[in-house]
Parts: sequence; C-alpha cells; structure tokens
Amino acid sequence: MRIVVTGGSGFIGKPTMGRLAQWGHEVWPFDLSNGDDILGDLTTMDIKYPDVIINLAGVLGTAELFDDPSQAVDINVQGALNILQWCRRNHAGYVGITMPPVFPSVYTATKICADRLATAWHLAHGVSVSRVCAYNAYGPGQRFGPGHPQKIIPTFAVKGWHNEPIPVWGDGSQTVDLVHVDDVAHVLAAATRFGGDQLFDAGTGVSVSVKEVADAVIQMTGSTAGIEYLPMRKGEVPTQIVAKGEGWDLLGWRPEFSWERIEETVRWYAGYDKYSRDLPIT
Repeated sequence: MRIVVTGGSGFIGKPTMGRLAQWGHEVWPFDLSNGDDILGDLTTMDIKYPDVIINLAGVLGTAELFDDPSQAVDINVQGALNILQWCRRNHAGYVGITMPPVFPSVYTATKICADRLATAWHLAHGVSVSRVCAYNAYGPGQRFGPGHPQKIIPTFAVKGWHNEPIPVWGDGSQTVDLVHVDDVAHVLAAATRFGGDQLFDAGTGVSVSVKEVADAVIQMTGSTAGIEYLPMRKGEVPTQIVAKGEGWDLLGWRPEFSWERIEETVRWYAGYDKYSRDLPIT
C-alpha cells in the first residue's frame, strides 16, 4: 500500500514509518519539517495519493496546554478533520491515534474529539477507519526538557543519572501501562489492514505504579537523591491506567511488558547533557 504518516519525523512517527517500510509498503512523511501542514490545503497529499493516512501529527502536553488550548484544538481536532475530509474525497483509509480517556486535560479532550470524529466519518461517509489507543509509550529518543511534555521514563532517567530527586506528581500509587515505542509502531502499522472502525490497544495490559517505576529507575541509575513528591499538575487526577486488550485478537499479537527494555531506555539517557535540557530524536 501507499501510506502517508503525518508527524512522520516524531517519536512515534519514525518507528512507524520504519515498520511500514519493513513490511513492504511505500511510505512518506507529511510533516512540518518538510513544510507540510495538516491545517493547510494538503496539496502534498494530492501528489502522493496514499491508500491510507496514519495521523500522528498533534500538539502534546498536559498542564502546559491550558495556557494555549486554541492551538491544541486547531491542530489536534481541526487537523484531524481536514485529513478525514481528504480521505473521504479520495477514498483513502484513516488510522488515528488516541489515548485512554482518564485525564481532565486539554490534550485528552482533543484526542477524544478527533477519535469520535473518525467514527462519525466512518459511519456517515463510509471512510475506512482504524483507531489506536496508545498508552505510556517510552523508548530511546523521547524528548525531555523545556518545550516538551515531561514523560515518565525520560524525566525519571535524566533526574536519576544526575542524582537529582525524581519528581512524582501525587503519592505514586497511580499506575501506568509502559509500552515500548516500537510496539506502538507495530500496532499502528498493523491497523492499516483494517477499516471497520476497530480500536486497537497499544499497551501491554500490565499496570505498574509510578512509585514502582521511580524505585526501579533509582536502582538502575544508582541515584541516592530519592523521590520528591509534588502536587498533581493541572489536567491530571490519580488514576489506574492499563490496556484492556482491545483488538489483540484481530491482530493475533500483543505488546509485552519488559523491565529489560525499560532499563535499556533508561541507560540510553546516561549521556544526556543536563545543561542543554534538550535531546534530539534519533
């Protein structure tokens, strides 16, 4: 198939493109770094005429998006709608990425809205749709620092390697479902084979408490600075996050939880420059 990945240069986009190419598909990125804009006229898409578009373009964040919710709504919702409309006109399939609906945040609201729009366009206009629910993705190259959302593994790893207290928002009893980015990419690539508005969980089905993760990273890095407990941020509430296994029977495959892969990722951050506080995606 001919497949376009919006946000193809991003943390999830790059391995998704790699997996698609590995499986023999023709694949192209549609990305701001190439001058492409999902809020524009999508003329590049007209040149490629993909069979499927995987929409990974979006504005990320939790507390920080309350400062500029309009941008998140424009890109995450209007951008998704623009792509759905293109798919409708050109008889292309659509694969969207969403998240567990657990947080009262701007990001969650926009992703749920885009997800519901995809279902609506499938039912009303016959657009071939698959939806992937991504849980707590991690892996080498996930960004950390000013201007980037504070994701659990890079935040904990960088703090641990520099012997600084690991920040835990809340009491640490809330859980996450840590899934390697390569497995998220696998689910996204596999979802292109479907189109009946199926939902596929990109999670492992294993819940781990935030404190367990912090304690493990402390052990992996040899940190002696301990944990700093902080009030939960805007848009977050204590919750138990774990994949239920949606769509795994259709795929005949599921992501697996692995402390070994978590440790490999934590060790990837060992050479991180604490002064630049930025990290290029590799």
